[in-house]
Amino acid sequence: MGRPGKVKGFIDSVIGKAIVVGIEVYSRKSDVSLEDSLAELKELSHAAGIETVYTISQKKNRIESGTYLGSGKIGEIKALAARFGADILLVDDELSGIQIRNLEAELDMEIIDRTSLILDIFANRAKSKEGKLQVELARMRYEKPRIVGGSTQLSKQAGGIGSRGLGEKKLELDRRTIDKKIKDVERSIEALKKQREVQKNKRKKSHLQTVALIGYTNAGKSTLMNTFLRINNPIKSKHESPVADMLFATLDPFHRKVKLKNNLEFILTDTVGFVSKLPHTLVDAFMSTLEEVRDADLLLYVVDISNDEYEHQLKVTKNVVKELGAQDIPYLIVQNKKDRLDPEKLLEGCDLLETSVPISALSGDGIDELIVEIEKKIMKDYEIKDLVIPFEEGSMLNYILENTKVIEHEYLDDGLHVKAHLNKHDIKRYNLFLV
Repeated sequence: MGRPGKVKGFIDSVIGKAIVVGIEVYSRKSDVSLEDSLAELKELSHAAGIETVYTISQKKNRIESGTYLGSGKIGEIKALAARFGADILLVDDELSGIQIRNLEAELDMEIIDRTSLILDIFANRAKSKEGKLQVELARMRYEKPRIVGGSTQLSKQAGGIGSRGLGEKKLELDRRTIDKKIKDVERSIEALKKQREVQKNKRKKSHLQTVALIGYTNAGKSTLMNTFLRINNPIKSKHESPVADMLFATLDPFHRKVKLKNNLEFILTDTVGFVSKLPHTLVDAFMSTLEEVRDADLLLYVVDISNDEYEHQLKVTKNVVKELGAQDIPYLIVQNKKDRLDPEKLLEGCDLLETSVPISALSGDGIDELIVEIEKKIMKDYEIKDLVIPFEEGSMLNYILENTKVIEHEYLDDGLHVKAHLNKHDIKRYNLFLV
C-alpha cells in the first residue's frame, strides 16, 4: 500500500502511524530487555518519520513461524489499527519473507521489521561512496532470502520502507542476479578499503596514538570531537565532524589530529553510532570501517548520562565492542550532557569500579578533567628522559619543544637541557642526545 503525503527525500518522506509490537521468548536470552528494545524501536521510528500510536508487548514460549504473532494478537492489532488509524506495523524482530507476506494479508497494513527500519535510516544518512555501498550491500543481503519463490519479483513488502529507497533502484532481481551484484559491491568496497589502508598507514607512520569515540547513536560523539578540535583553534572550521540531533548522523569514520595545550598529540576518530540489535548484515557490511575501533589505542565510551536508558546504552556499546573483538583495548567512560542533570543525579550514574568522567561536550565543562584521564591512559608507555640537544640541531630543538610534553627545559652553553615525556619512537630518534 502506498504512503500518503510523500515529499522529496527518502526516510523523511515516509509519513504514517504505526503500532509497535515485540515478543519476549522465555527461552531466548537477550542482553536487552523487551521494554528497552521497544523504547528504542520507537526512537528509530521517529527518525524514519513514523508516528507510533500504540505499543504491544507479549511473552511467549515461541514465535509463530508463519505469522510471528498468534491469531489473538493479530485480531487485537486489527481493532487497534481501526481505532487509531494506524497503517504500519513495526515489529521488534527480523521477520522472514513468509511472515511479512502473511501479516500483510491478515492485517492489510505495511509490515516493517526492525532490521529493515535500521537499514533504511542508514541508507538515508549515508553520504560517502563507501557508506552508500556498505548500506546497499547490507540491504541486498537482507533482501536475498526474501525473494518470492523462484520469481524475479520481490515481495511487495519484503524490504519494508527500504524497498522504496535502494529497492526502487531495481531489486526486482532473482537470486543469481543479486549474488552477482553483491560480489560487485564487495569488490568496490574492497578497493575503497585498500585506499583507506593507505591513509591508515600514513597515520601509523606519524607514531601518534589513536583515540576512538564510540557509543550509542546521538550520544554526542561528534560534538565532543569538535570540542577537542577547538581547544587550540576556537574558530569553527570546515574540518569539523558533522553534527546533527538525529540517529546515525555519522556513518563514516572521521579522523583528525588533536594537539592539546601541553603538546599532547593523538589521532581522534569519530565512528558510527551503535544501537541494540544492530543487524548482522549491517555489522558485516560496515566491518571495514568498524575496524577503526579495533585499531585504536584508547576507546572513549561516550554515553548520554541524561538519558533514562543510560545503562542500557552503555551495555549496547560494550556488547558491540565485544562483537568486534576490541574488548581488551583500554577505555574511559565519558558521561556526556552532565549539564542536563543535577549533581546528585549525576553521582547516581557513577560506577566506582570504572573510570568515568562527567562532561558537557557542548559547553566544554569537564573537558580538562577528561584530558587528564586520557593523558594517564595514552602516556602510560611514555618515559621521562633527560636530553642535551646542541644548538646546531635546530630542527630537533623545535620538534621537542613543539611536539612533546616538556617537564622542564633550560638553555645552557652546550645546548638545550630538557626533561620530557618521550614515546618509543622519540627515544630512538633522540638516542644520541640522551643523558
